[in-house]
Amino acid sequence: MNHSLLHSSTSRGLIQIVSEDRIRRLEVCTQFSNLGYTVIPLTEMTFSPTSQRPDADICVLLDQRAITEFMFAVESVAEQNLIPVLYYPVLTHEIQQACLKPSRTASHETMAPFAELRSNDTLDQISRILDSAIKYSRLSRECTELISELNLRSSRRLIGYSQSIQTLRDRMADLVHLRTPVLVQGGVGAELSVVAEIIHDSMFLNYQPLIKVNCSALTIENVERELIGYYSNEKSSYSDEPVWNPGQLEQATGGTLVLDQVHLTSLPVQAALLKILESGEYYSPEDGQQKKWNCRLISLSQFSLHELAAQNQFKRKLAGILSASILAVPCLNDRKEDLALLTENLLSEVALSEGTVPKLLTLDGLELLKKHDWRGDVQELRNLIQHVNRIDNSPR
Repeated sequence: MNHSLLHSSTSRGLIQIVSEDRIRRLEVCTQFSNLGYTVIPLTEMTFSPTSQRPDADICVLLDQRAITEFMFAVESVAEQNLIPVLYYPVLTHEIQQACLKPSRTASHETMAPFAELRSNDTLDQISRILDSAIKYSRLSRECTELISELNLRSSRRLIGYSQSIQTLRDRMADLVHLRTPVLVQGGVGAELSVVAEIIHDSMFLNYQPLIKVNCSALTIENVERELIGYYSNEKSSYSDEPVWNPGQLEQATGGTLVLDQVHLTSLPVQAALLKILESGEYYSPEDGQQKKWNCRLISLSQFSLHELAAQNQFKRKLAGILSASILAVPCLNDRKEDLALLTENLLSEVALSEGTVPKLLTLDGLELLKKHDWRGDVQELRNLIQHVNRIDNSPR
């Protein structure tokens, strides 16, 4: 076996090198191999939904003919496991112009050259270009995998394939890697908590805490106690010292803090929240030290915080912090095409929780559901199915 083709743990990256010229191919393979890269010599590039080596980081095309064939071949490839393509030698002016033609497909734009290696580039310059392309390739692949994971997870819990739900999924995918606060906004009964949980699960693929704060229960007397922590009157089993109860900010460290029904907080409570969030730290009675809070912040609200601020019902500065990114959850009345799938899912969910056989949704039943005005959104539909499941023993 040719050990130069093995993708060892010490390799700087795996590179496909394509040329019909055996001497030229060997020359570049040797050059890149001496720089610490693992190389795969190929006489031609096969354009298909699966690449010749899916684990390859980048591809380097050496022949003008191969570059030209590549330009035209990608137009017929709708989907492909794409990797950055580098050209060596430099493109001619004619081919560069061909790259910019507006008639090219979206996949072609995605496969545009990452960079061009020039014959007068030094080894150090070549290494920097290759390292940059490999880093880009790996980050792109990781991003694609994470977005696929998000779509898989959200499709299991955000039921439906309407345009509005898919738009929400796409928007969530854009926000999942950001650390900025997110406001999830929707009507009564909308599954705002589900959206928050999906964002959390997708951001933290391994376990991290998800702590929910019931903002409607916060008062000026207990807000610091709940968020920062307090000593209880109970004595420890091991000493006479009072027991420290960590606040929700500390419990959420490294994970996500969800402010549920944040629109119901009073102005004094909002002032206390603003003080903590704006400064980025809080005073801990446990050790008498200032501590920085470190968690993803997601707020749930039935109303626009900016509109509440305009009505002097919400502090404008706090609304700005919490609304750095906004996710609008579509109401059920605006996506009734999802009713069949959503109802079938809820029928199975309710039957499982109550230990009964799932009922079947009839066409007549679906038509009745579509005519109804779902002011209570998904929660109203869930309540209806639970009620029907308990009082009706028929299979439909």
